Amino acid sequence: MIRIGKPVQLYEWGAGTNTLNQIWTVCGKGELLSGPKVKMGATEITVQIQGQFEKKNAKDDSIKIMQQGEGMTPTSTRWGEVAMGRIKSVSGNTVVVEVKSAMKVGKGTNVRPGKPVSP
Repeated sequence: MIRIGKPVQLYEWGAGTNTLNQIWTVCGKGELLSGPKVKMGATEITVQIQGQFEKKNAKDDSIKIMQQGEGMTPTSTRWGEVAMGRIKSVSGNTVVVEVKSAMKVGKGTNVRPGKPVSP
Protein backbone atom coordinates (compact mmCIF):
# COMPACT_ATOMS: atom_id res chain seq x y z
CA MET A 1 0.00 0.00 0.00
CA ILE A 2 1.26 3.46 -0.88
CA ARG A 3 1.03 5.80 2.09
CA ILE A 4 0.45 9.47 1.32
CA GLY A 5 2.72 11.61 3.51
CA LYS A 6 5.56 9.08 3.84
CA PRO A 7 8.87 9.58 2.00
CA VAL A 8 9.56 7.48 -1.10
CA GLN A 9 12.64 6.19 -2.88
CA LEU A 10 12.79 5.48 -6.60
CA TYR A 11 14.90 2.52 -7.73
CA GLU A 12 16.09 1.85 -11.29
CA TRP A 13 17.14 -1.44 -12.89
CA GLY A 14 20.91 -1.59 -13.40
CA ALA A 15 22.63 -1.60 -16.79
CA GLY A 16 24.83 -4.61 -16.03
CA THR A 17 25.22 -7.87 -17.91
CA ASN A 18 24.53 -10.43 -15.18
CA THR A 19 22.78 -10.77 -11.82
CA LEU A 20 25.87 -9.63 -9.92
CA ASN A 21 25.98 -6.14 -11.45
CA GLN A 22 22.42 -5.79 -12.76
CA ILE A 23 20.58 -4.82 -9.57
CA TRP A 24 18.03 -2.26 -8.36
CA THR A 25 19.76 0.97 -7.28
CA VAL A 26 18.44 4.22 -5.82
CA CYS A 27 18.01 6.96 -8.43
CA GLY A 28 15.97 9.44 -6.40
CA LYS A 29 14.48 10.21 -3.00
CA GLY A 30 11.51 12.43 -2.29
CA GLU A 31 7.81 12.49 -1.51
CA LEU A 32 4.51 12.16 -3.31
CA LEU A 33 3.43 15.49 -4.75
CA SER A 34 -0.26 14.52 -4.72
CA GLY A 35 -2.45 11.45 -4.63
CA PRO A 36 -2.26 9.03 -7.57
CA LYS A 37 -4.48 9.79 -10.58
CA VAL A 38 -6.03 7.19 -12.87
CA LYS A 39 -5.87 7.98 -16.61
CA MET A 40 -6.79 5.55 -19.39
CA GLY A 41 -6.62 2.56 -17.02
CA ALA A 42 -3.14 3.36 -15.70
CA THR A 43 -2.30 5.10 -12.44
CA GLU A 44 0.03 8.11 -12.56
CA ILE A 45 2.10 8.88 -9.47
CA THR A 46 3.86 12.26 -9.25
CA VAL A 47 7.00 12.29 -7.09
CA GLN A 48 8.85 15.46 -6.03
CA ILE A 49 12.56 14.54 -5.89
CA GLN A 50 15.01 16.08 -3.43
CA GLY A 51 17.99 17.17 -5.51
CA GLN A 52 18.36 15.76 -9.02
CA PHE A 53 16.91 12.66 -10.62
CA GLU A 54 19.91 10.58 -11.72
CA LYS A 55 19.05 7.69 -14.03
CA LYS A 56 22.09 5.73 -15.20
CA ASN A 57 20.38 3.07 -17.34
CA ALA A 58 18.91 4.85 -20.37
CA LYS A 59 17.84 1.56 -22.01
CA ASP A 60 15.26 0.62 -19.36
CA ASP A 61 12.61 2.97 -17.98
CA SER A 62 11.40 0.59 -15.22
CA ILE A 63 11.06 2.19 -11.78
CA LYS A 64 10.28 0.74 -8.34
CA ILE A 65 8.64 2.96 -5.74
CA MET A 66 9.72 2.05 -2.21
CA GLN A 67 8.49 3.25 1.20
CA GLN A 68 9.83 2.55 4.65
CA GLY A 69 7.89 -0.10 6.58
CA GLU A 70 5.61 -0.96 3.64
CA GLY A 71 5.34 -3.78 1.12
CA MET A 72 6.66 -7.08 2.45
CA THR A 73 8.34 -5.33 5.41
CA PRO A 74 5.40 -4.20 7.61
CA THR A 75 6.22 -2.24 10.79
CA SER A 76 9.91 -2.25 9.96
CA THR A 77 12.61 0.31 9.32
CA ARG A 78 13.45 -1.41 6.02
CA TRP A 79 12.25 -0.06 2.66
CA GLY A 80 9.63 -2.17 0.87
CA GLU A 81 8.26 -2.07 -2.67
CA VAL A 82 4.82 -0.46 -2.97
CA ALA A 83 4.56 -0.05 -6.76
CA MET A 84 6.44 -0.76 -9.95
CA GLY A 85 5.98 1.10 -13.20
CA ARG A 86 7.60 3.05 -16.00
CA ILE A 87 8.79 6.64 -16.18
CA LYS A 88 6.24 8.73 -18.07
CA SER A 89 7.98 12.10 -17.77
CA VAL A 90 10.74 13.96 -15.94
CA SER A 91 10.53 17.72 -15.53
CA GLY A 92 13.18 19.31 -13.30
CA ASN A 93 12.87 17.52 -9.99
CA THR A 94 9.36 16.15 -10.66
CA VAL A 95 9.01 12.57 -11.91
CA VAL A 96 5.74 11.04 -13.15
CA VAL A 97 5.60 7.24 -12.91
CA GLU A 98 2.92 5.24 -14.76
CA VAL A 99 1.76 2.09 -12.95
CA LYS A 100 -0.44 -0.37 -14.87
CA SER A 101 -1.09 -2.81 -12.01
CA ALA A 102 -3.61 -2.38 -9.21
CA MET A 103 -2.47 -0.65 -6.04
CA LYS A 104 -3.91 0.55 -2.77
CA VAL A 105 -3.48 4.09 -1.43
CA GLY A 106 -3.77 4.96 2.25
CA LYS A 107 -3.06 7.77 4.65
CA GLY A 108 0.43 8.28 6.07
CA THR A 109 1.57 7.90 9.65
CA ASN A 110 0.19 11.26 10.77
CA VAL A 111 -2.73 10.14 12.93
CA ARG A 112 -4.64 12.34 15.35
CA PRO A 113 -4.53 11.26 19.02
CA GLY A 114 -7.51 9.16 20.04
CA LYS A 115 -8.28 8.05 16.49
CA PRO A 116 -7.89 4.35 15.60
CA VAL A 117 -5.44 3.46 12.85
CA SER A 118 -6.92 1.38 10.05
CA PRO A 119 -4.68 -1.41 8.70
